Amino acid sequence: MAQRKIVVLGGALAGPWAAARARETDDRAKITLVTRGRAVSYAVGGLPYFLSREVSEPGELNKQRAAFFRNYYGVDVQTGVDVKGIDPEKRRVSTSAGSLSYDALVYALGARSLVPEIVSGASNLSTLRTLPDLKKIDRLIKRKDAAVTIIGGGYYGVEAADCLARRGCRVTLVEKSPLLLSDFSPDASRLAAEALRKIGVDVRNGATIEAVKRKGRAITALNIDGDHVATKLVVVTSGVTPRTEIFSEAGGRLHRDGTIKVDDRCETNLPGVFATSICVSHKHAVTKKPIWTAQAADADKSAQVAGENAAGGSAKLAPTLGTSIVRAGSLTLARTGLTRGDAVRERETARVYGRSRDDFFPGSAELTITLSFDGRTRRVIGAEVLGEDGVDKRIDVLATAITGKLKVDQVAQLDLAYSPPYGTVRDPINAVGTIARQSEDVRAWAPVELMIKTSDTLVWDVRTPKQRKAHPFAATAVSLKKLREKKRELKKAKMVVFLSEDGREGYLAARIAKGLGCPDAGYLSGGLRAWREAEF
Repeated sequence: MAQRKIVVLGGALAGPWAAARARETDDRAKITLVTRGRAVSYAVGGLPYFLSREVSEPGELNKQRAAFFRNYYGVDVQTGVDVKGIDPEKRRVSTSAGSLSYDALVYALGARSLVPEIVSGASNLSTLRTLPDLKKIDRLIKRKDAAVTIIGGGYYGVEAADCLARRGCRVTLVEKSPLLLSDFSPDASRLAAEALRKIGVDVRNGATIEAVKRKGRAITALNIDGDHVATKLVVVTSGVTPRTEIFSEAGGRLHRDGTIKVDDRCETNLPGVFATSICVSHKHAVTKKPIWTAQAADADKSAQVAGENAAGGSAKLAPTLGTSIVRAGSLTLARTGLTRGDAVRERETARVYGRSRDDFFPGSAELTITLSFDGRTRRVIGAEVLGEDGVDKRIDVLATAITGKLKVDQVAQLDLAYSPPYGTVRDPINAVGTIARQSEDVRAWAPVELMIKTSDTLVWDVRTPKQRKAHPFAATAVSLKKLREKKRELKKAKMVVFLSEDGREGYLAARIAKGLGCPDAGYLSGGLRAWREAEF
């Protein structure tokens, strides 16, 4: 059998690990990796954490160098080489160093950062995607209190703001949309902004950069909605666009957003061409539609599949949930699956406020879990978890539950490990599953539904006098202990919504009311805490 020739285009994460997987699949293949950078494989997601000095040396992010792939995997690594074009009929790639023929090609050229025209060309402007970016930023913020402006409030922007604030910089975060972290709920976005402000970040969401002041090629200040903001450094994290022009020019098929269309083998419409990295869209596990996550974890999974199949394997790519996690000051935010919008017609939600560990144990912190589920099938379809401790393991459990197509009653009964340093006897995951299951018995109202309620809906507040005094709300005050005395009124009522501080007492009141003859009794899910977080 002739020796298979495999060419991999692109470095950083997906390309090198696709090449490594190809070698693991075919030990005889001739594998060539082409990358325009000098660094072959480095941890893109780890870059901000050198700026905060949580990673002590840049070398910790760049351990797998060219020699590693040559010596351990037998890959011919070509660095500092630009890809010029692909000829799919002749199966050849043209590069700045010559041309390469292939039997199989892995396209992993990733994405490029989007830089607003108003700040482009400045000498003190940088993105945060490469090791040279990291070195430039670090050089420009030698002073501990350096003024830094970050443009873009997505994942990269929030991470950069968090890490540079920890470094001691005076950080201004500018986001043109009204909310940070657009993949999260509005409640979560507002809490993220609050958490960043607590560590000194000047968060400007819904803001526009109207002009910049320059000295030579350097930007010295920005006019943000009429406010003069001095700056030493401008970091752009306002999004990326897939680097798929070369693929498209060769006849490759793209989605409308410019990402590459692949099947579950990561194979494209071009013969012998596979694609991976963050220039590829993945099928969503719930909607079954292609989505672009631009997540490193998805890029790694597709790299394993593309590399194996380029070497003659039969791997298949599982659908994605877009699971993600981000730190903003003391707050951690995580999400998975469908957490907002109308992707499922009968989508319902349940919210619980729990603890990461037993409250008597040091380090215990509050957790908020919002579970999305299909109101018809009761299947879990999404989740959002917020807190200062234990967020990561809860979101991973819930992502697994969605992948396993679990229903809310199964989530309520999951057998999760318990010991006071690690969790609670009744984990918040079990609790939110129980609340979701109980929505079949009494209606759980979302804050937005309460806001647009009809005039004939009664709203009864069963909180204690102390709670009502601390957070007043226009509703009829009713003692939970004396609710059974209201039987006559409840039987006449068309619909009653019960309010409590976190939802628990409201649920109990709704159950009592239903037993007293009020079939349309309901409660505010998450209680008035959820209402206040929604900021209506």
